[in-house]
Amino acid sequence: MQENEIRFIFEKISHLRIGVIGDFAVDFYYLLNKKTAEFSLETHQEVWWGRQPRTSLGAAGNVVQNLAAMNVPTLKVFGAVGQDMYAREMLHLLHQLNVDTAGLRPQSQDWETCTYTKPFVNEAEQNRIDFGTHNSLSNDAFDGVLKSLKSQLSKLDVLIINQQFAAPLLTADRVEMLNALIAVHPQVFVLADMRTYGRALRGATLKVNTKELARLLELKSPDLYTAEECAQYGRQLSDLIEGPVLITRGEHGMQYIREGTVYQSAALPLTAELDTVGAGDTAVAAFAACMGAQIPVIEALALANLAAAVTVQKLHQTGTATEEEVVNLAKMRQANMLNEV
Repeated sequence: MQENEIRFIFEKISHLRIGVIGDFAVDFYYLLNKKTAEFSLETHQEVWWGRQPRTSLGAAGNVVQNLAAMNVPTLKVFGAVGQDMYAREMLHLLHQLNVDTAGLRPQSQDWETCTYTKPFVNEAEQNRIDFGTHNSLSNDAFDGVLKSLKSQLSKLDVLIINQQFAAPLLTADRVEMLNALIAVHPQVFVLADMRTYGRALRGATLKVNTKELARLLELKSPDLYTAEECAQYGRQLSDLIEGPVLITRGEHGMQYIREGTVYQSAALPLTAELDTVGAGDTAVAAFAACMGAQIPVIEALALANLAAAVTVQKLHQTGTATEEEVVNLAKMRQANMLNEV
C-alpha cells in the first residue's frame, strides 16, 4: 500500500464510533528473579524478587487499545468487571484511552476481574497465573449488559464481539440474543472473534484462524491449510453462520469470504524475532475499523496485514499498531522490494 492510501484510510477511521462487548482482562507483566539467596524469616523459603511491573489491557481490552492506537475517537465497552484491585487498574487503563466504560458493569465481591499474570525469567515467560477466567455471570447480570448495549447500538458504526474465556460472558444462548439485537441494526458492521461459540453466530462476520476453522467444522486439523482449502472451508462456515468469514493465516495472510466470493491478501515477509501474542486482536481491530469506514475489502485486508505485522515485531507485550508505525512499515517494505529488483 502507498502512504497516501494508508493516510486516507486512517482519516476515515478517525470519525468512527465503535463498541466492544465480551471478555475484558488485565495483562500483568513483571520480571522475576528466583535465585536471590535471601530467605524469609517466617517460612525459611527463598524469597523471589519481582521488578518492573507493568499492566496493559488484555482479551477484549486489547482490541480496544488497538482501536485507540488507530485514533478511533469514540469507543464504548460492554461487559463485566469485579470490585478488586485489578478492576481499578482495568478502569484506569480504559479511562486513559478515553473509553466510555458505562457499559462495563461491576459485579459482586465473588466476581474476580479477569487477569493474566505473566512472570518473565531471563526474557522467558514462566507459568501464567490467571484470575477470574472461570467466573460465572448470572442471566440477570447479562441482561444488564445487553440492556446497556441495546441503548447504544444505534449510535455505533461497528460492534466487535470477543469471547475468549473458559467461562465467558457470552454463551451460545447469549450469542443468539446478540444475533436478534444485531438483526435490528443492519447498518452496524459486526465482527465476532469467539473461541468457543462461533457456530451460534448469525448474520455477522466471524473471524477464525485455521485451527478454529477446523474445530468449528469438525475437520481433522492439519498443520497448514492451503489457500484453496481455506477458501473451501471458509465457504462452508460462511454458509453455516449465514454471514461472512475472516480467516487469519499467520505468515500466509488473510482471507475474507462473503456470499461465496473469496478475497485474499498476503502477509508481509518478516525475518526478525516475532511475538504473535495479540496479533489476532490487531487484525480484528484494523479490519473491523476499515469495514466500518466503508473501505474496499482488499484494502481492508492489506491494512490489517500491515497492522498485524507491526504488532508481531513487539516482543513480550500485547502490542498495538499506530498510523505512523503502519506507514513506516509500508515504506520499508516498498524500499526492500525496490532493492530486490
